Amino acid sequence: MTTPVTIAILNYQRRNALRRALEAARMQRYAPLELLVVDNASTDGSQEMVRDEFPDVHLVALPDNIAAAARNEGVRAAKSEIVFTLDNDVLLGTPDDVARGVVAFERHPRAAVVNFTILGPHGRLSRRDWCHPRDPDRWADSEFLTDYVLEGASACRREAFLAVGGYWPPLFIGHEGWDLALRLLDAGHDLVYCPDVKVHHMVDATVRPSSRIYYTFTRNAVWVALRSYRARAAAASIARDMLLMAFTAARAGELGAWARGVLDAVRGGRRALGTRRPMSLATARRLAGIRAQKPSIAALALRHARERLI
Repeated sequence: MTTPVTIAILNYQRRNALRRALEAARMQRYAPLELLVVDNASTDGSQEMVRDEFPDVHLVALPDNIAAAARNEGVRAAKSEIVFTLDNDVLLGTPDDVARGVVAFERHPRAAVVNFTILGPHGRLSRRDWCHPRDPDRWADSEFLTDYVLEGASACRREAFLAVGGYWPPLFIGHEGWDLALRLLDAGHDLVYCPDVKVHHMVDATVRPSSRIYYTFTRNAVWVALRSYRARAAAASIARDMLLMAFTAARAGELGAWARGVLDAVRGGRRALGTRRPMSLATARRLAGIRAQKPSIAALALRHARERLI
């Protein structure tokens, strides 16, 4: 018997994009396959469209927009052992992507998450979506253990995801995959980057105002470090990310958003510390091994300067 799979698509106010995502999901040749939509209280007719055009799709209609944490509701509602979590602007590329993802889990029995290769609308690697600790020019076509969960372009083992609490709601959006990854690693799981599954990210620049990126990435980087890193590593992580975000925000003319992120990171620090569970020394050592191929901070800054990733 094949492993049951659920495709859970997160939606907010993008009815037409959701329709395309569902059409791509319906093309999968894999069975048994459950299709599910989690809607973050959209008012653009998205829920009605699902009910009218996709009556076979399980709709989880939330009363409020809770952003990334809505994925938790999709995983909870799923009836399958493996859940593909996709954003509404992420399209499966071929009818065999689910099957390839399941095979990747079979190759990696300790894996809690399999991350996909994200292509842009042009069909080439989406470098702004590359969050792994390796150089994309050298490693995009290779399978390896990673330290990140690509929130809207990955698959998870349902039990492992729920056991660590899923995405932390106060983050709202930004770095929630990093936060989840650290807790999964500390629970003894692996995270895998798999180039066999390729999805297309149909980026809509109007959905994420730049000011929000500089604000939430700054604030949330502090909270993630406070929640999961050991003391010295937390200090180093915060210093590195504050410098990088200050650089990118200044270049974009968004230093005000960066400053608000810093201020709210401090204001919310007690809440993050209240959930603090620093990773074990063994996990810290394993994480260092996973990151052995990570480019230096100077190389990362140069990449951001050259490619204007954010």
